[in-house]
Amino acid sequence: MTQRTEKGKVLIVDDAGEVVVLCVNMLQTLGYVVKGVHRGEAGLDLLRKETFDLLIVDYKMPDMNGFEVFEQAHDLNPDMAFMLLTGHGTSDVMDDATVMGFDAILLKPFTREELRGAVEQALAERG
Repeated sequence: MTQRTEKGKVLIVDDAGEVVVLCVNMLQTLGYVVKGVHRGEAGLDLLRKETFDLLIVDYKMPDMNGFEVFEQAHDLNPDMAFMLLTGHGTSDVMDDATVMGFDAILLKPFTREELRGAVEQALAERG
C-alpha cells in the first residue's frame, strides 16, 4: 500500500520561467504536488480542468496581471487558497491584494523558508 505524503496541490503562474522551476522544485521537496505555467490564461485553462488547493500567482505578467487571474480563478474555485508573488511590493499592491482576499503575499526574491511559510499560511487561512 502506498502512503500518501502530499500536503496539497499547488498551481504556480509566473511569466518568469526560473521562478516557476524554483517554486516547483522547492515545494515538491516539501511534499506538495505542484504544477507551473508561464501565462495567466494557461493557468486559468488548467484551473478549468483540475482542482488545486493553492494558486500562487505573480502580480506582473504580460498577458494579464495577478489580480485579473485571481478574479477569474476565484470564480472557478472560491474555496482555493490564493497567494500573490511579487517583485512590486508597493503598499498599494499589498493593500489591494489584502482587500481582494489573497491569503498570503510573498515578495521576490525569497528564500525556501519564506516560500514554505507563505504557502503554509495561505493554506491555513483556508483550512
